[in-house]
Amino acid sequence: MENAERILYIAALMCLGICMFFSLFRAVRGPRPMDRVVGINMTNTLAMLCLALCAFLLDESWLLDVCLIYGMISFLAVTVLSMLHIDDSRTGGKDKKEVDSDDL
Repeated sequence: MENAERILYIAALMCLGICMFFSLFRAVRGPRPMDRVVGINMTNTLAMLCLALCAFLLDESWLLDVCLIYGMISFLAVTVLSMLHIDDSRTGGKDKKEVDSDDL
């Protein structure tokens, strides 16, 4: 039974790897900046799932700690990218100095 469980974990890791390839493709090719942010977020989520599955496959509990830390860093990165996109769309792509002079 242990061998069947190991095969299932490896098959799940292979499926997640394929999904990660497609999410990376969306992050690179995305027509809009928000498509890129969503692609990066999905890639990070899939990487966390791969880490969690590896923790169960290898029976290493410290990988779950790495997965949690990676999730926190991923959340901060996507939040910063989203804020940059919102700020850029608010200013219309202009520099901050140009926006301040236009407001006067």
